[in-house]
Amino acid sequence: MPSGSPFNTTQNIFTDRDVFDIEGFQPTELIERDDQINEYAAALEPVLNGWKPNNIFIYGKTGTGKTATTQYMLDWLQKDVTEHNENHEQRIDLSVVYLNCEALTSSYQIAVELLNELRDENRQVSTRGHAPNDIYNWLFEELDSRGGVVLIVLDEVDNVGEDDTVLYKLARPEIENANLGLIGISNDFSFRDDLSAKVKDSLCEKEILFPAYESAELREILSQRAEKGLHETAYTNGPIALSAAYAAQDKGSARQAIDILREAGDIARREDADELTEDHVEAAKGIVERGRVSEMIGSLSPHGTYALHALAIAEQHDETPIRTRGLYEIYSVVCSQHAADPLSDRALRDHLSEIDLIGLAAVNKKNIGRAGGKYKQYELDVKTECVIEAFQRTDGVDVSEVDP
Repeated sequence: MPSGSPFNTTQNIFTDRDVFDIEGFQPTELIERDDQINEYAAALEPVLNGWKPNNIFIYGKTGTGKTATTQYMLDWLQKDVTEHNENHEQRIDLSVVYLNCEALTSSYQIAVELLNELRDENRQVSTRGHAPNDIYNWLFEELDSRGGVVLIVLDEVDNVGEDDTVLYKLARPEIENANLGLIGISNDFSFRDDLSAKVKDSLCEKEILFPAYESAELREILSQRAEKGLHETAYTNGPIALSAAYAAQDKGSARQAIDILREAGDIARREDADELTEDHVEAAKGIVERGRVSEMIGSLSPHGTYALHALAIAEQHDETPIRTRGLYEIYSVVCSQHAADPLSDRALRDHLSEIDLIGLAAVNKKNIGRAGGKYKQYELDVKTECVIEAFQRTDGVDVSEVDP
């Protein structure tokens, strides 16, 4: 055993590694999203007059700044409301209810969670044993008793799928004493298109698109983080530019770019280097990509995993893009390997949509007119070898062994 401590506590690279924590660090200045901030400000301004807020629909892929911008704008809104109340006799009562819907898959579950957010600990309800109408009535009672302006933020709202009842109810609330506004945040560009017409008309009063970041924008974001979190002598523009370029080529995700630069810093620190180099970025890119794929696979349900496994097999045999009908045969073979009964075609499509949503697959919608109608084709949206490696680590399964 080594005689000294196994931990490396040298600080040659980082001055504050927490700056590279996506979830925990909120920059005081949000950059490269000026257009979206201006659109957001215009949509939220009625609140500062105590009027009914606009319903706002935010959409864009993971890592494009949707949640960070929303938090930034709501922080400013609450500061401005506080300042208004200090300088005006007519007060504005503002409540913000934030709910991440990542683990919620139905309108009923979302309604219950919202109700519990509004109630104290002694009046919580479970997701069992209550009629939906009772849940909605109690929810509207709580909102009405709040009064003032209430903003409900539903992050990752696309997890609700086709069950958009809660969105319709909240967009047309049965309340008298509160002005309710709904902010829906979606990672799925097509989610809005799949909403029922009545929900779309109510929810999407104001729409704000967050496009993927370009390489130059990611460089600015990384430079901002590097100035706050790295020693001035520990980096040059090269590693920052390379981290930004890799992320831009892949998803245009700020999250991915920051993860690559942080991992590069960790590698440099473990090597006891004095400076972060492009070689460190090269090594970090592979680590981040493999880790990201493994994390996303871990979030899938068993049949979601089987669907992805089937898609990876099709990719291995150059059969992608592939329609559901062709993929179903491979999926059935994968299910038999796991001693599981295959689900229906429709259920497989639902799981493929789930895989698309988290960024592992890409869906191409085809319309070949009256003769062929509309259909979808699927292909992996990450490197095949990363998926194969992840399956080998978790299941010990070699994708190439299955013959479609």
